[in-house]
Amino acid sequence: MSDIKDITNLENDRESGIGSLKNIIPPNIRMFVYDLLGGKEKFTEKDLTRSDRELLKEIAAKGVDKGSIGYSDYGIRSIDKPFLSNIVNARYNLKTLLGKAKVEINDQGELVLKDEFNFDDAKDVKNLEDFKFAIKDIFSKGKEKGLYGGIRAIGTYFGSGPGEGIPVEINLGKYKNI
Repeated sequence: MSDIKDITNLENDRESGIGSLKNIIPPNIRMFVYDLLGGKEKFTEKDLTRSDRELLKEIAAKGVDKGSIGYSDYGIRSIDKPFLSNIVNARYNLKTLLGKAKVEINDQGELVLKDEFNFDDAKDVKNLEDFKFAIKDIFSKGKEKGLYGGIRAIGTYFGSGPGEGIPVEINLGKYKNI
C-alpha cells in the first residue's frame, strides 16, 4: 500500500522543465551545486517534493517548543554509513540540506523553517596559492574520509560562508493540521 502512496506522491510532484529536477536530484545536492554557482534565490517549500515536505513537517513539529531543530532531530545516524547509501535516504538529504534550523509559527499559524545554506567552515580562496592548497586538501579529504569528505571540502573552499549563503524559508502549512 505504501508503494502506491509513494507513486501517487511522485506523480503529484511532477512538473515540466527545470522544476522536475526536484523529483530526480535530492534537495541537498541541488542546493550544494546552486551555492557553488553563486545562487542567491530563496529556497522554499516549492523546491521540495511532497514526500520531503511531509517528512519535514514531522521533523519540524518536534522543534516547535525549543524553536529549532538540530542534526539529531532528523532521526538518522549517517556518520558511519557510506555516502552513496546515505544519499538515497530522505532524512539524510533533509539533514544535510538544513542541519540546524529555526522553527517558528508565523502570524497565520503556519509552521515555518528558516535557515541559511552555507558552510560554517568556509575559507576564502584569494589567489593561486590558496587555490593549489584547496585542491590538494579536497583530494586529501576525499582520500582520508571518502566521497563525502571530498565533497564537503569543496563546499569549504568554494561554497558560501556564514552570512553569504542562500536563504531558506520553508512554509509547511497550518501547524494545527500537522
